[in-house]
Amino acid sequence: MVISFFAPKEKPPIARGFSPKVVKPGVQINPELQEATLTNISGSGLQVLTSDIATNSTLRKADFRYVCFGPVEAEVISRGLAANRALLDLNLQNNNLADAGTRMVAMALIEQGVLESLCLNTNGIGDFGARAIAEYVCQTRSLKDLRLFDNHITEVGGTHIGDALDKCPTLKTLDMGLNDVGDPGAAAIAKSLCGYSKITRMSLRANSLSSAGGKSIAKALRANCRLKYLDLRVNRLRDDAVKHIFEALIVNTNLHELDLAGNSIKDDAMEWISEVILENTVLQKLSFEDNFLTDVAAEECLKMLQKAENLALTEVNLQNNHLSDLVLKQIELFMQTHARELARKKKESKRRDRTQSKISEGEKSSKSRTTSKVSFATGRTRSVSRTSHDRGSKSRETSKSKLPHS
Repeated sequence: MVISFFAPKEKPPIARGFSPKVVKPGVQINPELQEATLTNISGSGLQVLTSDIATNSTLRKADFRYVCFGPVEAEVISRGLAANRALLDLNLQNNNLADAGTRMVAMALIEQGVLESLCLNTNGIGDFGARAIAEYVCQTRSLKDLRLFDNHITEVGGTHIGDALDKCPTLKTLDMGLNDVGDPGAAAIAKSLCGYSKITRMSLRANSLSSAGGKSIAKALRANCRLKYLDLRVNRLRDDAVKHIFEALIVNTNLHELDLAGNSIKDDAMEWISEVILENTVLQKLSFEDNFLTDVAAEECLKMLQKAENLALTEVNLQNNHLSDLVLKQIELFMQTHARELARKKKESKRRDRTQSKISEGEKSSKSRTTSKVSFATGRTRSVSRTSHDRGSKSRETSKSKLPHS
């Protein structure tokens, strides 16, 4: 890992690695440093790093990937994390934390209280560690991004995390890809999406979801949850699950991107997909890559794309299906042309908005000047009237003074 340290005053700060040779008492992270990356660290270096993290008030991002942190190292570093009140982004990807190390980090972050982004990808985390993460998610009021890709979380841990999401109003991004939460985990997550969860980007890629899991996700989409991006690649979703998901998309007004690559979708699903293409006006990207669609479905898809009056789609990915090159190129050409047309319309709309804004500002300015002139003229008239009245009064008083006394 590379971290900047204090250097002699006559030289700029330099980058060094934590090792017994460079770590000495009094050596600290540069107080102006906002990002630190670790490539190697010794036991004594870890102790110094921990002590410094505990007191550092400027470091915002710590990248501790691929440094072989296990439960022992997690216990040490957690002491510093618990006392820290500045770190916003912590990346512990590709280490060996396992359940024990994950729990220590999670409990420390509850004390830390300000972290916004946590990456624990590829750490051998199981259900026990997932439960610890769920406890942290329940209590944090700052976390926005949680990444747990490529671990060993099953439906038990997935359910714990799913139940916790409803209690974390700040979380926006959740990556549970390449685990095994299954349909029960998907159901718990979907339930939170229907509640107070504000997640806008979610991946359940490669989690052994079947029709039941697809129906749970469809229920959240039908409730118009806040999801804008949804990754359901490499599951076991078939046409019946696709039916529920796309029926939900007819009424959904938030989802912009849906990735269904690597499932078991066949031509029969095009009946519901076509209806979404005609009715949905917000979906922008749709992927059916690596499924079992044929030219029959692709031609129906192209027909609906051409027929849709308010089509927002700019990308439809049908690669690696059972399609002829001709049909695939026709769809790609149509989407490219349509995307350019949408971009042109968007540009023209912005130009019209700017023009209208300038006209409105000009009208307001003109009205303001007119009002000022009227106010000035009115004030002047009143002033003149008062002056004339005063002169008249003085003239009458003078006339009275010139009259002979009786």
